[in-house]
Amino acid sequence: MERLVLAGEGPWPAAAERAAAVLRMGRVALLPAEGVYGLHARAEDPGAVARLLALKPRSSEKRFVGLIAEPAEIGRWSKPSALASALASEHWPGALTLVLRAATSVPESMRSPDGTVALRCPGNPFLRAVVAGAGGIVLSTSANEPGEAALLRPEGPIAERADLVVDQGALSGTPSTVALVEGDRVQVLREGAVRLSGSPGS
Repeated sequence: MERLVLAGEGPWPAAAERAAAVLRMGRVALLPAEGVYGLHARAEDPGAVARLLALKPRSSEKRFVGLIAEPAEIGRWSKPSALASALASEHWPGALTLVLRAATSVPESMRSPDGTVALRCPGNPFLRAVVAGAGGIVLSTSANEPGEAALLRPEGPIAERADLVVDQGALSGTPSTVALVEGDRVQVLREGAVRLSGSPGS
C-alpha cells in the first residue's frame, strides 16, 4: 500500500497526478472526499470495479456514486431535468450528489435497478483534479465497513488494503447532501453540507 500525505497547499497537484495514475492502472485509491474518506476506482475498468467490490461488497440493488470533473458532464451520464441542471449549475463543484435518470452511457456499476444514477462534481479541488486526470468517470463510496461510521482519518482495515492512501488529516465528517430529482420535484435523501429545500422522506 502506497501512502501520500497532503500538508498545506504545496504538494497536492503532484499527489493528484499520482492518484489519477493509480486509478488509470485499474487500482483502488482511498482519497479525501466531501467531509469523509472514500474509496475510488475507474467505472469503465471491470478489473478496477471488481477490486473495489472486493474491498467493499454491496448488494445488487445499491450502486456506487459517479464522480465527474466538470458540471457540464451531467448531460453525458444522465437525463437531467431543467431543475437538475439548475441545481448542478448552482452547487457544482460542491458537496451535492444528484440522483437522476441514467443515460445509456452509464456503466453497469453505477446504474441502479430503477434506472437512476448518482452523480457529483466534487467540491474538493484535490479530488476533482484526480477525477479529471483519471479520465471518464470515477466510482466513489465511503471507506468504511458496512454499518460502521464513515472514516474521518484514513485508518483501519479498508485503508490498509487500498492500493493508494492519500492522507489529508482529519476531515469534517459532514458528507455530501444527496437529492433525488424527478422532473420539477427534488427530494432530499440525506442531509449534508449543502442545504436544499425539502427534507428526507418528503
